[in-house]
Amino acid sequence: MSKMALKTDVLRVYRACLRSARKCPAWEQREMMKTYVRLKFRDQVQLKDETQIRRLLADAKEELEQMEYYHSVYAAKQREKEERDRQMASVVSTLSSEMQSAFVNALCPSCGTEYSPPQAKFCSNCGVKRT
Repeated sequence: MSKMALKTDVLRVYRACLRSARKCPAWEQREMMKTYVRLKFRDQVQLKDETQIRRLLADAKEELEQMEYYHSVYAAKQREKEERDRQMASVVSTLSSEMQSAFVNALCPSCGTEYSPPQAKFCSNCGVKRT
């Protein structure tokens, strides 16, 4: 691989890492990941040995794959939660107002799990306090 091709590959991976960092759901996580990426690349900017650059580039690609995997898991969980919320809304809309109130109070607002036992103060699935 020529030096120019190696430099192009490094810049491509750097941009991909920054794009991946922007996908983090919380602002603090996004900023932390962007800073992490910048520092990791900046620390090695003076490196001239092509073998070391290739090794570090392989490490960066592996970390990028891990970040993308975590983003895909998070996105899948979000889609699952949205689908569950839609299903819950359609079920609740068919009930009378009294039954709606009782039904909604019997389920955790965070994860949709039924409180067990019915008088429980916390959700046994996610630990959210009952309102």
